[in-house]
Amino acid sequence: MTSVFYTNAHTNEIQYQASDLLNRYGLNAFEMNAGLWYLFSLASLGILDSVKDIDCPLNFDDYGSLEFVEQFVKMIAHRNDGLGNECEFGNDIAEGFVRAAKKWGILEGEYGLKSGMLPFSCWGVPDHRDNRAHLEWGYGTILGDRDTNEHDFDILHQDPKRASNYGISPQATAEEAVTIYTDKMVPYEGDRLMLDYSDDNIYSEHIAKLIAWHRHYTRFWKQSVLYCDWRWPDFLNLNAPDKIGSTGEAEPKFFNAVTGKNFTFLDGMELGRKIWNLDHAIWTLQGRDRDMVHFAEYIYSVPLGREYLLPGRENGEWTYINAAGRFLDREKFEEFKTRFYTLAGWDPTTGYPTRSTLESLGLGYVADELEKTGRLGEE
Repeated sequence: MTSVFYTNAHTNEIQYQASDLLNRYGLNAFEMNAGLWYLFSLASLGILDSVKDIDCPLNFDDYGSLEFVEQFVKMIAHRNDGLGNECEFGNDIAEGFVRAAKKWGILEGEYGLKSGMLPFSCWGVPDHRDNRAHLEWGYGTILGDRDTNEHDFDILHQDPKRASNYGISPQATAEEAVTIYTDKMVPYEGDRLMLDYSDDNIYSEHIAKLIAWHRHYTRFWKQSVLYCDWRWPDFLNLNAPDKIGSTGEAEPKFFNAVTGKNFTFLDGMELGRKIWNLDHAIWTLQGRDRDMVHFAEYIYSVPLGREYLLPGRENGEWTYINAAGRFLDREKFEEFKTRFYTLAGWDPTTGYPTRSTLESLGLGYVADELEKTGRLGEE
């Protein structure tokens, strides 16, 4: 994702050089871009100069130059001032921008997670999609361990400004799209409400099924088989009869042709569910429990400031609704977690996996390890 880094560079050539610099140092461009913009915002407000624990060696008057970004990158890579001298600030931001803001005493306030000025709502990583609108992305991230970064439902999410600028229109009506998608979402196929992003439905068991399907599909067909994230799943295809894509048929066909196996699409989904449960058990052993699974404050209190058109029902009819102004309800999200854990076969009180669920997936040895540490869920 180096193309998004240092977008306010003085010239395109400087941006290209900055991106190449990230590649050579092996730094995450998405976090570096969000972190640099955060520091620029703090500097513009005078926060970097007014908070006593912050001693930033960067000169933001030079922001946009190659020298500036090179110093910034080297500060993080070498944990110094970027010029070869010891520097506590460089060490702070090398630990990540959430940890740095916490050390500086500004993480939970108006200059951090309360306002969303620091847009890192899940597990200390920057927001890739807005979690108040892209539910399968946001819920999947907070119930997982990192930015989901899987684009399976992007076609359903319309950005009105981008659509206007580029002449893009929806590829299907909301009802057409929802029908085509959900007919392919084995083993929950046919539940149209899995793709109802209206305010009345976003905490429902239907959305829990959406998140579960997405986690299971990508755990096997993408992260294990390594199908292209942008190409798959093939839900809605304008070149196909009735716009119906090949997902459900094509994935196992290619897989079986290469491996000689006789896998079905559902076999892949079940293996993805097994992998997801193994992942969750590992996080549980590392200390994860239900109480840790919550978004940063601004997701619950700051209205979504841009427009997103998403499929949903209004007055019983399918349409593309606008999620602008939405923020999540904290108590209702807690209720959603209970629904998701119950669907997954985990203990809804703690979020821990249960023995019956793990054993049904051939993971009895995992249940034994969880039991040894007191982290096996109650049935």
